Amino acid sequence: MEEKILIVEDESIIALDLQYGLKDLGYKVIGTADNGQDAIDMAAEHLPDVVLMDIKLKGNMSGIEASEVISELGIAVVYLTANNDAETFNKSNIKGSYGFVSKPYDINKLDKTLKIAIAKSKVESKKINDSYGFTE
Repeated sequence: MEEKILIVEDESIIALDLQYGLKDLGYKVIGTADNGQDAIDMAAEHLPDVVLMDIKLKGNMSGIEASEVISELGIAVVYLTANNDAETFNKSNIKGSYGFVSKPYDINKLDKTLKIAIAKSKVESKKINDSYGFTE
């Protein structure tokens, strides 16, 4: 099964590069967004396995703020950002992100981070389903 990824990135050239790179690695990119509200709307509609989220976005909402809403949908978020200072890292971990990758990124390291995030998300989802007696 192809894992579905939503790319949230305000720089169109980076979003396009990510899209091609992730497709080459076998992921299904369900779309791209450049602002928080579009990211939330697309995540709710398509329910990707993971959202690759930039922290600085167009509009009034940061990637961290958008991720708080997206996380409530049970969707894993991996941050991809040039803001790799300690304060940004700590803010991004408040809601328990599934990973943090600094720009410029290495596509192979990004791939490993995404695979770990997806696996962790699936384990957590299974635990929740099991606790309520749901079976797949």
